Amino acid sequence: MTAVAQPDAVGLVVSYLRAQHHLSAATLVTARPEDLGGELPVLLVEAVGEPVRSRLPWARQARWRIGLQAWAEPDRVEAFIYGALTALLAARGVRLPGGGRIVRVDPAAEPTEVPDRKAGDAVSRVVATVDVSIGY
Repeated sequence: MTAVAQPDAVGLVVSYLRAQHHLSAATLVTARPEDLGGELPVLLVEAVGEPVRSRLPWARQARWRIGLQAWAEPDRVEAFIYGALTALLAARGVRLPGGGRIVRVDPAAEPTEVPDRKAGDAVSRVVATVDVSIGY
């Protein structure tokens, strides 16, 4: 039996979020930028740990824990992270052009404001976690 290549869960989530009209002004990244100046709002999408794969050979799914970190002005950061979460939670059975499919997304941790000394006082950071099931 040959192994089937799995799509990159972070890449699928970033592609899906880039297609959302209400997030078009955001900068989507997979690594924290050195300097956040002038790029706000910024949304960091990253994998947290290794995926959990189904043991059933026909399932062809993996479940990833995905961390989201949002940086924006203090009065906009909460609306920004909730906009991204709402878009992700609505993703069910979404097949993406580059291959792979977002089967479903479930919340794993509520958005929480976390101070970021490197960002300065004019920028707030909120973090959240979701579980993303992908098909391949």
